[in-house]
Amino acid sequence: MKYKVLLILLLTFAFSYYGKAQVSPNEVAARTWIRDHVKELNSNSSDSFKLTSVRKSLSGETLRFQQMMNNVPVFKSEVVVHFNPSNQITYTSDAHDASIENSNTTPAISKETALISSAQKLKIEGDYSVALNDLYVTKVNNQTKLVYRVVTNPQSGNGSWEVLVDAQNGDVMNVRDVAIYDHKNYAQSNGNPKKSTTTLAATTGTALVYDPDPLSTVHVTYTGSYVDNSDATNASLDAARTAVTLPEIDLTAGVYKLKSSYVEIKDFEAPSKGLFTQATADFSFNRNQDGFEAVNAFYHLDKSIRYINETLGIVCRPSLNSGVFFYDPSGLSGTDNSHYIPSSERIAFGEGGVDDAEDADVVLHEFGHGIHDWMTGGSTPGSFTGDTDDGLGEGSGDYWAQSYSRSLNQWTTTNAAYQKVFNWDGPAWGSTRNTNYTPNYPAGIQYQDNHMDGQIWSTALMKIWDAIGRVKTDKAFVEGLSYTDHTATQEDAAIAFRQAAIDMNYSCADVKTITTKFTSKGYTLPSVGLIMAAIADQTVQAAATNTYTLANFASLANPITDNCNAVVVQSPAAGAVLAPGIYTITMTATSGALTVPVTFQLTVTPFLGIADSVKNNFVLFPNPVTSVLNLQGDFDASETITIYNMLGQAVMTKALTTNEENIDVTSLASGVYNVYFNTAKVAHKFVKN
Repeated sequence: MKYKVLLILLLTFAFSYYGKAQVSPNEVAARTWIRDHVKELNSNSSDSFKLTSVRKSLSGETLRFQQMMNNVPVFKSEVVVHFNPSNQITYTSDAHDASIENSNTTPAISKETALISSAQKLKIEGDYSVALNDLYVTKVNNQTKLVYRVVTNPQSGNGSWEVLVDAQNGDVMNVRDVAIYDHKNYAQSNGNPKKSTTTLAATTGTALVYDPDPLSTVHVTYTGSYVDNSDATNASLDAARTAVTLPEIDLTAGVYKLKSSYVEIKDFEAPSKGLFTQATADFSFNRNQDGFEAVNAFYHLDKSIRYINETLGIVCRPSLNSGVFFYDPSGLSGTDNSHYIPSSERIAFGEGGVDDAEDADVVLHEFGHGIHDWMTGGSTPGSFTGDTDDGLGEGSGDYWAQSYSRSLNQWTTTNAAYQKVFNWDGPAWGSTRNTNYTPNYPAGIQYQDNHMDGQIWSTALMKIWDAIGRVKTDKAFVEGLSYTDHTATQEDAAIAFRQAAIDMNYSCADVKTITTKFTSKGYTLPSVGLIMAAIADQTVQAAATNTYTLANFASLANPITDNCNAVVVQSPAAGAVLAPGIYTITMTATSGALTVPVTFQLTVTPFLGIADSVKNNFVLFPNPVTSVLNLQGDFDASETITIYNMLGQAVMTKALTTNEENIDVTSLASGVYNVYFNTAKVAHKFVKN
């Protein structure tokens, strides 16, 4: 028997989870909420909670409190409190263990002894890594126990094995496979696993990939030239490839590697096929070459992570490996399945039938498990012994795959493939999963196959996708997951999804659509009541009379009710004449007996009168301007400019560091603008074409 402990991995995890100080100005309010809801939480006044995670995002701030006993974490036990951008609590979830009793938290055996007990129980032949070996308090057979949670990942790829070892006597109390699989037909057990048969130097590259699969590209079914045929290629499958640019790969010492700021190829599971490094930036292969699976998975993973972080503006990356996502395009000892491994936050793809890494739906489904894992800090349903999983995780993976595939507009609503997940790989192993699943929640949940149950969730999400679009749905999906914990059901996630949309100030029409679509699939969502988000402070400029006629700011208000029937009244009313100064504007929304006021500050700046003697010192050209506005003058060392539109709203600010400056105004709409020199107190007008 051989084993190797990945010390670097363990240290990286320890730093990412425990080493970063977690602070938030909302901590006091969150702890007050926990204290005030002791009865609803079924908590004891003596329970101790440690702030372990603070996540700031588009929808506000999420705080996770780990239940502790004598500074030892209680296994699968936390309370989550979410604040919207106005620092109001809008969502909470409770997964703490109220039954934990005060007990001895001093272990009688060492971590090394626990590791030996785990290894003896697993009897793994071949190399393996130990991703986790941590002390917890938990309940076993209704008794509070101190345990080591040891998670072992065999290099064969046959599972990711969690072993709970009694920290007092070394007894093994539970063994299970905690990897998350692509589909159910994988030989798992609760006993022993199967025996095994740098700094980025960035450049761009090119490749040929399936986007998302050859059947969708060519509009054919799984037949004829488009079947797997033992990984053989042919002219039809070659023609179905798409030429793409790899926006970022590694070039070190003349060697190109599939590595970016987000994703990196690794060879951590059998079969060992290498990293496919080469002396050219062109990663173009046929599907019967192993390099094709490598670059196909790399392209889709990198594109998807970039989309979340750069397009959606949501930080979503692994906590390990400096935020870089590791994948193995050829793993699981060649078995026809794929898995995401939470303990090491990486993916491996199998090779039976259609190689999994050749179908973007499979790649993105598994990546969907990563999204769920990262957004909840490891608290995904089914991630702990005894969890009840109603398919939320599997449905989330199916949704993420379908969201991308449908965005390519390759199928129409009349095509059967429009609703299918795994269009190419699915027929090879008999998958019928789709996002037009008839059963509704909760009656349709069978708790026999969470992959099948998850279709209710993915179907509901795609109905919303079709109604409000990909970007809005993806944002609310990813942000909503971050509100939840490992006990979350599909219905909990639906409530969180809608709350994330509200917290991100989606329109009332969008929120109503979300409610309608979820309700039609059987989910019960609470009444919205009447909500109106904070309105940002505004700055306007007085006219030549040095007065400002108050505009109607109703368009800035976004009252949300169940029926979108709120009426908004502004005070002072539109049309009031104001002198330069600072004013409080109140927008009051009313729906039936409900009333919500929101205030913001309006600053009216004086009319920008310009003395000719000063004006002549500054020159702007060309005027009118299309893209770059040139400024010349004898500027003060601390001079800054602010560009105002004709409503007096600031649209751009820039510090001037030299007497000749170039200002890119390409993004400005066509119209007339004022450039105001904040130190000199003078202005110039220009016209943007």
